[in-house]
Amino acid sequence: MKKIYAIALLGLMVLGLAATASAADIKATGKWQIEATMQNADFLDKGAVSEDKTFNIEQRVRTAFQFIANENLKGVLDLQIGSANWGTGAFSIGAGRSGNLTGTGSLAAGNGNIMLRKGYVDFKWPNTKVNFLVGFQTVSLPAAFGGGSAILDDQVAAAVVSTPITDNVKLLAGYARPYDANSAYATTAGNLTGAGTSTDVVFAAVPLDFKGVNITPFAAYASIGSTTAGAMTGGTALPGLATGNSSATEGARAYWGGVAATVTALDNFKFMADFNYGKATYNQGGNSNGGRAGWMADIAVDYTGLKMMTPSAFFVYSSGEKGNSTDGNSDGSHRMPSLGNPQNWAVGSFFFGDRNFINPVPANAGYVQRVMGFWTAGVSLKDIKIFDKMSHTAHLLYVKGTNDKKFLTENTGGNINVAGVANYGGFLTTKDSLWEIDFNTKYMIYDELAVNLDLGYINADFDKDVWGSSSKTNAADLRNYGSADAYSARLGVAYSF
Repeated sequence: MKKIYAIALLGLMVLGLAATASAADIKATGKWQIEATMQNADFLDKGAVSEDKTFNIEQRVRTAFQFIANENLKGVLDLQIGSANWGTGAFSIGAGRSGNLTGTGSLAAGNGNIMLRKGYVDFKWPNTKVNFLVGFQTVSLPAAFGGGSAILDDQVAAAVVSTPITDNVKLLAGYARPYDANSAYATTAGNLTGAGTSTDVVFAAVPLDFKGVNITPFAAYASIGSTTAGAMTGGTALPGLATGNSSATEGARAYWGGVAATVTALDNFKFMADFNYGKATYNQGGNSNGGRAGWMADIAVDYTGLKMMTPSAFFVYSSGEKGNSTDGNSDGSHRMPSLGNPQNWAVGSFFFGDRNFINPVPANAGYVQRVMGFWTAGVSLKDIKIFDKMSHTAHLLYVKGTNDKKFLTENTGGNINVAGVANYGGFLTTKDSLWEIDFNTKYMIYDELAVNLDLGYINADFDKDVWGSSSKTNAADLRNYGSADAYSARLGVAYSF
């Protein structure tokens, strides 16, 4: 009899758990991508050793779940497997079956382990319109053009609050901690203790939304610890903050400000413009001149009056480095600092990256934090529709550097190659330029399944005398083999649901 009661009690517990689990509605979304890539994107002639000249098939699986309690409360869990090439990492034989014997922390879980992209709670304060996002989430500062912010646009641990002030004015503010080297789960040896191990960021934006006009001013401040990037690694070694006169023991104080504006008041025209400024001052024991400061601005216009396509024209300018002969570089770097690795900012779909594909360019080029110090002008024909279920996009752009060529040979401070500060193929001097042309095609097999074919070509002119006489990354290859144009052909399927 007691066994019957025990079984009945267990059954009631299971039913209770099932009822608890069904209290939240679950909605799944995601994007699963498999892509074949053939490209030469290092701008080096034949003979130079380069992995990106090989043929690769990459895969990335992103799946997100919303656990919806009601219209005022939900939890979001976003997971990812990959990105990795077929045959390596998450997509090799045995991936995930056993731990990585050479790794610690999360690396010991095996090569096929799942990565957390987002995990946060989204809720409104009762009886108000004040909304909170608390947890690991995507934080992006305002941007009208380019697809995302060039300062901060990444997944980060944060708490964000937003509320309407009037029908046309909204307030958004938040706190984020993008880095903390003091972690029991650190994948590098030597957990750190004490002050200086973390980076703390506060930010705010005020969207002003009127009929046909949206203007959003914003500001951000970061306190960056001297060992924030990892065990015995300074905060100024982070990619978006590093420069020629930084060292591994320094932290920094940084701030940014800017405005994003979109105007649609004129029929058939959409105008977009951004202005961003940032400054990072290094903690150098009294040397207040050390650091990094610069700006970036853009303007673009779309013509929306055509049914078969949307023509667009744009211009972008960012400040660049000066040479020692000009000012001794005593006032630091002249490129705008950034936090993290801005994931979405791009013009064209090759040199600056491509939001549709997984890894379109090698690490030494492409990402805006590494190529900052340029100007570009171009035109795009977006969403060309001639055949049913098929669309095309074409880009033509010219890019030229704004960095002084003397910066490569005359800068004598620090490790200038750290995190791609001045890598050949990504850093453009005033003597370097390139033309890019892209033609991208998307065919919808089903409403949720697309086949993408992206073709890109870059005619590059990197000054051999400038780069060949330097000691920067790949300079020896340039001296030995010379420069070359870049090409990219990418074919993939993307299942979005």
